[in-house]
Amino acid sequence: MSVLNFPRIYLNGHMFWNPPTANNNDVFPLYDAVNADINWPFMSHFDINATNAPTQLMPWAIKPLAMSDLPTYVLQVPTNANPKTYPYMPAEWDLFGDNACGTVSYKGTRSTIIGGELQANTYITEDALVGRDYQLLGNPFGSNAPTAARFVDVSPWQNTFTALYFDKLMLGDATCGLTLNRQYRMMDRFLNFNWGALGGLVYVTTTWQSCFPQENLEWVIGDSALLSNLQQQMKLQGAKGLMFRFSTYLTCYDRNGVFNDFPYVNTRSNAPTDTARLQAMYQKGLDNVSGIFFNPAYSRTAATLGLWFADEYPTAPAGLRLVPVAAVPIIQTSPPRDVAPTKLGVVSAQVTGNTLSLDLTNTFPFYPVDATAPILTAEKFQAGDYQLGVREGDQFTSVVDFGYEQYRQCAFDKRSGLLDFALNDDNVKALQSGTLELQRKSPAPAKPVTAAAQQTWTAEVIESGSFIDVGDHKTLNIMVQKNGVPAANTTLWVAEYGNPYMVTSSDYYLAFSNAANFTLFYDDPTDRNFNQANLPQFNDAPHVSNYLATGSGRRLTALQNVHRPTSTPVGYLDFLNGPGKPIAVNLQPCLAFDAGVYVTGTLNDNQATQVDYSYVTTTTDANGIAQVSFRAVTPGFPTLRFFVKDGDSDPAIPFSFPLPQAYIDFLTPLRVLPLDMQLQQDFINYWNTVYKNKDAATELWEGFLYPRILQTFYYLYPIMNKYMPLNSQARVEGAIDQLIVLISKPYQEESTLSMPITRDMSQSRRAVLELWAKKLVKRNYPPQQLKMSDYDNL
Repeated sequence: MSVLNFPRIYLNGHMFWNPPTANNNDVFPLYDAVNADINWPFMSHFDINATNAPTQLMPWAIKPLAMSDLPTYVLQVPTNANPKTYPYMPAEWDLFGDNACGTVSYKGTRSTIIGGELQANTYITEDALVGRDYQLLGNPFGSNAPTAARFVDVSPWQNTFTALYFDKLMLGDATCGLTLNRQYRMMDRFLNFNWGALGGLVYVTTTWQSCFPQENLEWVIGDSALLSNLQQQMKLQGAKGLMFRFSTYLTCYDRNGVFNDFPYVNTRSNAPTDTARLQAMYQKGLDNVSGIFFNPAYSRTAATLGLWFADEYPTAPAGLRLVPVAAVPIIQTSPPRDVAPTKLGVVSAQVTGNTLSLDLTNTFPFYPVDATAPILTAEKFQAGDYQLGVREGDQFTSVVDFGYEQYRQCAFDKRSGLLDFALNDDNVKALQSGTLELQRKSPAPAKPVTAAAQQTWTAEVIESGSFIDVGDHKTLNIMVQKNGVPAANTTLWVAEYGNPYMVTSSDYYLAFSNAANFTLFYDDPTDRNFNQANLPQFNDAPHVSNYLATGSGRRLTALQNVHRPTSTPVGYLDFLNGPGKPIAVNLQPCLAFDAGVYVTGTLNDNQATQVDYSYVTTTTDANGIAQVSFRAVTPGFPTLRFFVKDGDSDPAIPFSFPLPQAYIDFLTPLRVLPLDMQLQQDFINYWNTVYKNKDAATELWEGFLYPRILQTFYYLYPIMNKYMPLNSQARVEGAIDQLIVLISKPYQEESTLSMPITRDMSQSRRAVLELWAKKLVKRNYPPQQLKMSDYDNL
């Protein structure tokens, strides 16, 4: 079913992404996100501390740093010592970003509805809806005017998971259109960093999806046959509502003046003239809000609106899924370039009646035709001809064939990456007789190459990317499918993983509770650009190859498997508790599972390292939905990984797995925010010391509120200077009613206006701000003492 069913509406255009880059630096651990504070131990290397930060920190943030300026531990982290990266500016490429995102409509560049189909191969371009814009919008505040949608990395240093918050999706306008009011926020899926090895993030794709119940839809059909048919078929086919699925690709940077009116900057260059100009422009914006500018990233996007049925994941593609198996040769033709073979991406498949539909949105890699063009255009690599069929044991039966003309960029653009085949009854029967397999044809006598094969199991959390507080109890609902249908009475094992560094996008390691000092990475002091992560495994577990990455995240340009290096092994505890402490993350469990099982495993290393960890088992109900419950015990960024028990054997829980594997795994990220009861007590004590003074309000602000609560956000989100300067008592108190609403827990959960927008306001800081606002500011600072019980029922 899903958007692979009919009818469909197709959309495409461009997306913009406007993050504040000081808080998610790829290289420098400026932000201690676990504790939601400036990383003062790191900053001490530069003689910057909380006392002199008001005059020293932001000038440092906008100054490019050479490799020689950095502490050794920063360069020891694998991928962090590429000489081409430096000099590198801590503020990075979009200091004043506001986390806004949405479609682009600027001069001749628009994001529009381009067509639709009522049935397979009935493409419609003449319709009242076609040619109209579409947009993701955020929550209004104080008026009916919408604001921007927002995107937030669940972990500032891990690029794998990004949540997209929005209030509504709007197609068309007041005379002909459709408003879809949000039920589920989005989380990126199938983010394939492997393709970054083709030349950078511009080659990486991802999928987004959200679904909307019927009662959340507002129709203005006008003269649109596409809208009228979609509404009718939604009811006739018994759909729950509508599904919106889109991909983003061809992400590029520094496009000011092309997609917007902001001044051009070249943040990709570390030439002195370019970095000096960027530094001067940042300083101008810090000195005066009139100098603030944005420098968003931009992506191409292709989208489909279709039907949403029961038993389908609301935020991820459901149904039959094929994942890559073997690398295939690919050819770049315009301009010609030699490219190494690569694996394809993910394929979603569905048979409806006598039609086979494939979602190839993230299947075939692409390249920019002219990488220097102001507005990039894509073309698919020529990756050969294919046959899709079924495998029964050793026997493969081909059912349909397709070639480059069916998956090249013009075909992709027309139907947003979807491809349909007419089937006869024998074809339908054949497809039901085994598991799907996609083979690349090879000239005789060579055998075809299995490029992708059906993934038996899938497991997706209905609402992923939750932000929770230490002490909170949480239950997640997990939809499990086997071969594309809900899997009742299926046992799922759940384990917690973490990432070991405050920078870069790193590999995953099982959370453990004892002092396990395994080898975390290999250090080559002669050239740390060759430092490599180590991925140890338990005894009798499959081996996982180490790999060497050139860059990561936005800077990723190459990946290659390597043998275990001969350089110096660095132990995890040695790094965590030694010189690497300001950049390392404790891999202790952040969660305590209800009914958790506690076990000890032995690593297959020279020390036979013992690892104490936990997991939990859960079983799906008749609808294929399982639940896992836990309590948050420590701040951090736990990632839950799901393992299906298939047959009589228990699933193996690996100790580690590589980042490039994550895009096809069953993962859900969480953020656990810290609880600091001492902070709350300190606030009470401070007020009770000064409350009789004439200038008690000013003393409280200067001595506690600003330095202990707001200062971190003032540095990391300078865009706030334009609306509510967080270092100004008068401005903050003047907007106190607005502040109370924007920092509230309900706004943190779903609103695009949550403050801070990155949702990293700890519960203790929120409690202090709420107590200050409601008990002191709103009451004009009564000369009365406060007590801890005043935090109750705020």
